[in-house]
Amino acid sequence: MYNISVIIPTYNASSLILDTLESVKNQTFSGKVEIICIDDCSEDDTVEVIKNYKNKTGMRIKLLQQKENKRQGAARNRGLKEASGEFIFFLDSDDFLDENAFEFMYNKAKLRDCDFVLCDWAYYYEDRGEVYVNNDLFLFEEWLNEAQCENLYQAQSYFSVNKLYKKDFLINNQIKFGEGYIYEDFEFYIDVVQKAKNIGIVSNPFYKVRVNLKSTTKSNSSTTIHMDNFLKAVDKTLSLFNPRNRESIYMVYKYFFDRAQIYSENRIPRRYKRVMIKKTIEILNKWNRNYYVPKNIVLFNQLYFHKKLIQNNKINTIMLVRSLQKKGKLNKCYNKYTKAKNVLKKILFIEKLKESKWNKKRRQRAVNLLKTQYRNAPLKKDTVLFLGFDYRYIGNSKYLFDYLRQNYSYLNIRFITKNQSVPSKYRIKPRSLEFWKALGESKIFITESWTPLAFYKKEGSFWFQLWHGTPYKRLFFDSHEKFISKYNRNHKRDKKKDINKWDYLLADSDGGKRKFKTAFSIQSDRILSFGYPRVQWLKDNKENNILKNEIRAKLNISYNKKVILYAPTWRDYNYKSNNPNFNYLINLEELVTDLGEDFVIIAKLHSMEKQNLAINNIIIPSDNIETQELLLISDTLISDYSSIIFDVFAIDKNVLLYINDEEEFTASRGAYDDMKNLLKPLTFNSVEGIVNQIKCNDNEEFHHFYEKIKKEYSNIYQWNSNEKIAEMIVDCLEKN
Repeated sequence: MYNISVIIPTYNASSLILDTLESVKNQTFSGKVEIICIDDCSEDDTVEVIKNYKNKTGMRIKLLQQKENKRQGAARNRGLKEASGEFIFFLDSDDFLDENAFEFMYNKAKLRDCDFVLCDWAYYYEDRGEVYVNNDLFLFEEWLNEAQCENLYQAQSYFSVNKLYKKDFLINNQIKFGEGYIYEDFEFYIDVVQKAKNIGIVSNPFYKVRVNLKSTTKSNSSTTIHMDNFLKAVDKTLSLFNPRNRESIYMVYKYFFDRAQIYSENRIPRRYKRVMIKKTIEILNKWNRNYYVPKNIVLFNQLYFHKKLIQNNKINTIMLVRSLQKKGKLNKCYNKYTKAKNVLKKILFIEKLKESKWNKKRRQRAVNLLKTQYRNAPLKKDTVLFLGFDYRYIGNSKYLFDYLRQNYSYLNIRFITKNQSVPSKYRIKPRSLEFWKALGESKIFITESWTPLAFYKKEGSFWFQLWHGTPYKRLFFDSHEKFISKYNRNHKRDKKKDINKWDYLLADSDGGKRKFKTAFSIQSDRILSFGYPRVQWLKDNKENNILKNEIRAKLNISYNKKVILYAPTWRDYNYKSNNPNFNYLINLEELVTDLGEDFVIIAKLHSMEKQNLAINNIIIPSDNIETQELLLISDTLISDYSSIIFDVFAIDKNVLLYINDEEEFTASRGAYDDMKNLLKPLTFNSVEGIVNQIKCNDNEEFHHFYEKIKKEYSNIYQWNSNEKIAEMIVDCLEKN
């Protein structure tokens, strides 16, 4: 018996099927996988390509050939009957998978005996690469149970392919695809969601949807085949629809109506557009006219569903609403309509409002003209532009900037910040006209965190992302980020646009590189394991006692005191909270009392965490003292999920973790399991445990795991990280 059966329907797929098969072959999953290809009467050499690949690689491939073309639904249903795997994965012949897909999804499925597990997805264009557009709300969750499973009806695309299904779940519930028509997966998707009781969610975009202009849904737009098949699929699907959640009917109707509008505009002849919309509405109303509609929805859906334009077959008004929506004028026109009732009372206010908006637009047009001018200006081959973390002069960007300034003086280097520590000849005010000019001229752009989407990337320029630490807490696609994403459902979609601009991403270690690959869904060859400039500074000054004494003097710390640095990280569950929970912080008063007079504690806290601590031997440093300086003079670092723990492993400092909110943290973001296991001997949930470890640092298990972590996730390179990065920058500057 196989662990996973991969079912791939094929039709004229000879040019892309090898990429699809290779993506299955390259999976990190250690279980047994079979591939079942069902060819639907291809007219090219797809069958021969698959046979040759099977003979060449020895992969477990079962090739089935249909006697007549019955479309994907029939092919998938046949594959399901032939499958012997515990789990089923449907894969389209022009799509492909990230190498980690099966390992992550199978492990999650087994963890809670899921009916199925889904992963996130991204589009793939041959000319643009990976493009992430998803903003589905359910992706912020780890699990969906019972009626919650129907949150999947909120999806912007009803895909059956990015999911790992338990075979028994499909067979026992008699779930299958529609046959003989396009859009066959509507029927499958609706049924599988309404019958699921336990769904696992993997937040990484492991499934890559190749945008193939020759695919079934992108061709035959000169006929009514798409309209006829769509209407048949919707009608058949709604005949099976029996939801548990009161919002489900609205979500499914909204989806089908939205698809009808989009497909009527680009998949059928224009003269049938109105016909397709009208017939779709008739089918929806045939099955249900009275259903719950949520209150807080966008304007056009308010009109369609709350104002019952759909339920009352108001086709003319519907077509008008759609037209205004596409032109971006719907809100404006609707606002004018509603305000017209009180126009005599509000006319002066409206005129003033228009005037102020007009002035604002006029000023913006002037700025945009200059931005366009700078954007079209030629690149200067010696120009390097830095953008620090939140425009600050700190971290990797600061130390790399300092190194280049001292060792590559011939370069034209600029830094975007208001910090007066950067000499004025290098300093550029954020978002000033000078900034837009510098962005347009710079061949190299170096940043350390997310970059605003308005910051354009010019052809021929190179973007270096230094990032701000090796992640212990799960990062971006590796986390559901539910507390952040619920306030901005486009959070991940917008950030992926930024990631796609990066030519290179810097990692501090090989272990960090592996984490970044899945977290950012980025190719390995774009990740540079050169080490961080901020860690290089620590290594360079590890024995610099003069500098250490100067830092101690700034903080009024006696030379005979042992220094404990306490630096916790911020918690997602406090994001936008009016009543943040700080119970995860260690009791500093108890800690300093139990340690005694030989110790002093530096508490490096986030702005929200700072307290008025008028206690002897506790120091709250000012913001103008660099975190690296505090790490350098410390004997022990106490942290939790912060990335700075990996900085100090490089200089052999004692590291302890105080974590008393593991359950809450896991629910909101989570930490990487392999790191958690390695760091377990260094982790405590009481002040007593921390104090005992500081005073008797002779635990063999502690030192064994310390060295394992250091080897895997710390910067132990012998080279100078700054010089390696500088050489890469110079190499890019010399490229045409």
